[in-house]
Amino acid sequence: MLDNDIKTQLKDVFSALESSIDLVYDSSQNEKQSELVEMLEDIAQTCSKINAKKSENSSATPYFRIERNGQSTGISIRGIPGGHEFTSLIVAILNCDKKGKMPDEGLATRIRNLKGPIRIKTYISLTCENCPDVVQALNQMTLIHSDFQHEMIDGGYVQDEVDALGIQGVPSLVVDSKMIHSGRIHFLDLLAKIEDL
Repeated sequence: MLDNDIKTQLKDVFSALESSIDLVYDSSQNEKQSELVEMLEDIAQTCSKINAKKSENSSATPYFRIERNGQSTGISIRGIPGGHEFTSLIVAILNCDKKGKMPDEGLATRIRNLKGPIRIKTYISLTCENCPDVVQALNQMTLIHSDFQHEMIDGGYVQDEVDALGIQGVPSLVVDSKMIHSGRIHFLDLLAKIEDL
């Protein structure tokens, strides 16, 4: 699924990884499942620290989560992260091992002080240019806060949820089945919105 140029780039990008990163996917009868598994296995082939693993769970849609050293990071993805969101996945893997760019200590303190538990779902479209910034910001917060979970969801796989929530634009952030934001938002504004939950 990944071409050789991308694999070569990823080998370089992941060369400094020290932690064991597992991309743990559920089994699924979805017609796109094989694409997800192939993508995760291709990523795993670029670095000995990355493994694609099948969980004992099943899902109606392609789904996987990221673990570090056998522990949940709180980051999960429903769908197949292509395009802009493929970059979000690569950034998340690096950030899990503290090899990416993270918020400064002042922001990190605010994130750690958020009242948990925090469970956020972000509905996205793979063609959305504003979605990756929001997804990456929430993934960073997830890695900093001790009780924060973030699931990125490709709305194309869950049209019933999209309809039920009344989602008309992306990214749409949902907490407890209620939309708390839709559209572009900067990191500081997003953090302030979560602080007010």
